[in-house]
Amino acid sequence: MDVYQTVLVAAATGFFSAFGTGIAMKTDIAWIKNLLEKHDTRLNNIENHLKNK
Repeated sequence: MDVYQTVLVAAATGFFSAFGTGIAMKTDIAWIKNLLEKHDTRLNNIENHLKNK
């Protein structure tokens, strides 16, 4: 019974760790995409400003 409980606890711990890691990665990827879009907008604004001078 001890081995069964140990395996069950290890599996549950691994599952929740992987789940938390997946959520964190999804959030970070969304944040990076948003940041890249903001940089793209800023660069376009700078390019347009320089072209108009």
